[in-house]
Amino acid sequence: MEEDHSSQQHTSEDVTGNRASLNRRQLLRAGLWTCAGAMGLALAGIGGRLIVGQSLEPATPQWVKVGAITELSSGEVHQAIYTVSQKDAWRTDEQKGSVYAYTEDGSNFVVLSATCSHLGCNVQWDGEAKQFYCPCHSGFFNRNGDVISGPPPRPLARLETKIEDGTLFAQI
Repeated sequence: MEEDHSSQQHTSEDVTGNRASLNRRQLLRAGLWTCAGAMGLALAGIGGRLIVGQSLEPATPQWVKVGAITELSSGEVHQAIYTVSQKDAWRTDEQKGSVYAYTEDGSNFVVLSATCSHLGCNVQWDGEAKQFYCPCHSGFFNRNGDVISGPPPRPLARLETKIEDGTLFAQI
């Protein structure tokens, strides 16, 4: 009785019948490429975080001083210039801006951003015409910041306010 030893070979065959074997050199090569790929992904993640830095983190709002309540007379629009520190991915910059504040009764204040909602130019208050205007593209806003005419798509941003120790602050 003769047995067929061909089915008892120590090599494996896949479903299609192809002979598949993995020798030591191929195993080491696959392990090397797997480790190199994992290290490459880890370094890419670290490098990406270094490049992006804190730019994906939301900016924390800052309170800026608008002025003393006693200096902000009722019925008039007052401009306040501020400076804030803003940190980007690697450095901290001082940025300047301005806001406009007014009150009718001396206790309820409206503070508007001076940044035009069209392209970010600074608006200016025209005391004679009683309106804000954007010199860049002839956008006009009323005292409440609502668009009167021109290309701006939205009103001026109304800022949150608080009063501490007789001083008006606005959140930028």
